[in-house]
Amino acid sequence: MNIQTICEKYQLNKDEEKILLYMNDHRSELKNLRIRELAKRTFTSSSFIVKTCKKMGLSGYSELVFLITDTPKFPNNTENDLKVRSCVKPFSNLMDKHKDSMIMILGSGFSQNIANYMSEYLNLYGFRCTANSHLELLRKNKDALIIVISNSGETKRLAELCIHAKQNNRDILSFVGDRNSTIAKNSSLVISSDTFTPSSFDSHYPQLFFGLTLIYFELLMSYFLSK
Repeated sequence: MNIQTICEKYQLNKDEEKILLYMNDHRSELKNLRIRELAKRTFTSSSFIVKTCKKMGLSGYSELVFLITDTPKFPNNTENDLKVRSCVKPFSNLMDKHKDSMIMILGSGFSQNIANYMSEYLNLYGFRCTANSHLELLRKNKDALIIVISNSGETKRLAELCIHAKQNNRDILSFVGDRNSTIAKNSSLVISSDTFTPSSFDSHYPQLFFGLTLIYFELLMSYFLSK
């Protein structure tokens, strides 16, 4: 559980944060730890702990205990989690390899919105990332990771850039809707939603690719950042 994020969300002060940190560090003891004992260990009071719970929108101490002890480290037993699990190690290897490199994320149309989100996310966690196309990053003497997002995997300009990057031995991570597409075939690691069909061009056809791509990205980054 990310205590800092929770403290920022609910604007908890240092004493309130101290309670959550203690509870998180002693998860295995919580179900048998009474509120008075917790107050004693954290140099607070039972009423102060209850007020902290209320500030977080919880009914009381029991719900806080449940929140901390029963929140899984990662989402599990879900179809999406299982689908990306085989990609966790190669994805983590790429991110470790390029932690000091430039990362260029390429998308077109709706995929550009996903590219912008990924870029902001990675910059937040200390990566050097851009969602704009910079051809110099594709040169042989540049150390860069190229991330390509395409539902069809056949977006002409993106496919051309992907092929050019491969020719220059760049690492390419692709999020596509068709694992047999041109972009996928020229990528170092392919994460496919397998949702693209000819019907994808039909009016009102559900475009699941974009939502699933965000889910896969979030799951993979969750595994990577929590190593």
